[in-house]
Amino acid sequence: MQELTIGAMSRRLPRLFGRAGVSLALAGLFLWLLSTRLADVDLATIGRAFSGVQFGQWVLAAAATVISFWAVGRYDAVVHRFLETGVAPQAARRAGICAIAISQMLGLGVITGTVLRLRMLPGQSPAMAARLTFAVALSFLAGWAVVTAVVLLALPDAPFRGIAAATLCGAGLIAALSLARPQLVRRLPNLFTQGRLVGLAAVDTVAAALALYFLLPPELGLTVITLLPAFLIAHGAGLVSGAPGGVGAFEVTLLALLPPLPQDPLLAAILAWRIAYYALPAMLGGVVAALGPQKVAAVLPMRVDHAAPVRAETLIEAQGEHHRLPSGDWLAARTTHMLIGMFDPLMSQRSALRRLALIAWQCDKWPAIYKCTAPTAALARSEGWQVLGIAREAWLDPRHFDLASPTRSGLRRKLRKASAAGVRVVPGSSLPLVEMARIAEQWASAHGGERGFSMGRYAPRYVAGQRVFLAHHDGRLVAFATFHCGPSEWALDLMRHTSDAPDGTMHALVAAAIAEAGQKGLPRLSLAAVPEAAFGRRMVLDRILARFGCDGAGLRQFKAAFAPRWQPLYLAAPHQTGLALAAVEIARAIADPPPLRQTEQDDAEYEFASGGRAWQRRA
Repeated sequence: MQELTIGAMSRRLPRLFGRAGVSLALAGLFLWLLSTRLADVDLATIGRAFSGVQFGQWVLAAAATVISFWAVGRYDAVVHRFLETGVAPQAARRAGICAIAISQMLGLGVITGTVLRLRMLPGQSPAMAARLTFAVALSFLAGWAVVTAVVLLALPDAPFRGIAAATLCGAGLIAALSLARPQLVRRLPNLFTQGRLVGLAAVDTVAAALALYFLLPPELGLTVITLLPAFLIAHGAGLVSGAPGGVGAFEVTLLALLPPLPQDPLLAAILAWRIAYYALPAMLGGVVAALGPQKVAAVLPMRVDHAAPVRAETLIEAQGEHHRLPSGDWLAARTTHMLIGMFDPLMSQRSALRRLALIAWQCDKWPAIYKCTAPTAALARSEGWQVLGIAREAWLDPRHFDLASPTRSGLRRKLRKASAAGVRVVPGSSLPLVEMARIAEQWASAHGGERGFSMGRYAPRYVAGQRVFLAHHDGRLVAFATFHCGPSEWALDLMRHTSDAPDGTMHALVAAAIAEAGQKGLPRLSLAAVPEAAFGRRMVLDRILARFGCDGAGLRQFKAAFAPRWQPLYLAAPHQTGLALAAVEIARAIADPPPLRQTEQDDAEYEFASGGRAWQRRA
């Protein structure tokens, strides 16, 4: 991560100190309000009530505090995963518990939390430490708001029910957008992470409330149902105030919301709670901070079996949109809620499927496999996964490709038309990138942008690493096709043409590639996949894919002219819900992919057009 520059620090310091000033002012206001309310309190009576707290009560309060900080540590670990810091969960939990234990006691949590996370995570930059602190604080406040709203609506006679209902409506809207329109909330966690954060916030806050409840004298007759809504609101007021331990704001709010009770024993219980929930954790956190970060044992590299035959289509990795997992056995794509293994495992081992599921769980996502072949689908089914045929891959053996075959009469007609029109196809030894960029831009404009995910998109450095065939007509370039080149197969990737390219031009490009692959002795050339919907199947998921413009009827007609073999491809997920969610998110990623990342080399000569989906020469 980039370090904070002096200029950035100078811009942030006024804001940090401004927040600190507001927190101090709020703390002073609440302390004044508390002092006016407690003017008649007898300190000696509070002392006697405090000394009357039983040992068993202390033990129960300590146990509830441990549960609360257990959730706090995992809260930090979830945020680290969301921000992709690369910090081990154990180190993230330790740093989070230490930072929150001390900062909630000292107050000014944004500043103290950042400093302590820098201390406990030396590999992180000040910018990332501050970002972590802000993310933890904001996400906890959001989780607290949802938990508090649920409690206020669930318990009878709770206050602020209208505000609680509005809060839940807002949370529900964000959750719905995360599922249905993730592009509108790209910077927010996905639905799984949101649920985990809310669950941890519930454990944290309810445990904190129980810690206070266990310290209350029984004679007060205060029940958990009465205490919980008042505690949650007071706890939030204390957090927002930024005062050390929320002192002042917590007491004023709690006393105002609880029914009339003797104040002396109640304040004695709050004092005991502050010792159990704030002072003791802060002391332990100080010891941990003094000891510094804990060395995490290095992770031994996973043992992998021999490499499986790699499909040429996996070379789409060069596009930069997908990456190999650390285990090295999957090329993986990430959508909002899914971690998707692309095609087949790169290593032939049964454990590859289980590792995909484990890594997905660690990323707060569900696992899935997209466009795998029958052996991988059978392996997934044997592991209890649900499997669905979603496409068919057209492939042929170039060594035995016979253009005179009766099944290829339509192809011969197309090739004759292209030849009669004067189309000339040549291999692209030296690529005319300027003309290719022009054609790609025209094609993208005519087709509503390029498709993405498992389909390549035009980029100069990307196509330069492929086998390219060029079609000329009347002395100008009118079309081109690119192929992924693996050790034992080629796979069709891009097909781009101008609107006035003669009929049969694209057929001529593919035929030229088949001829060259046959001369090289390659046993396999893939014409890529066609969605199952193009073959007449109209299952639920096929209709989802077709709705996003992925029915592939035209592709099937084009590829059928080469009389290929059709190999079924499958979508797999642990359950039916995962299948449906994977289908929706994959279809969305195909139809509306994110912009490609522009490299420094491309930036010198080219720029994005069509909303980041194609390239054109810089003016």
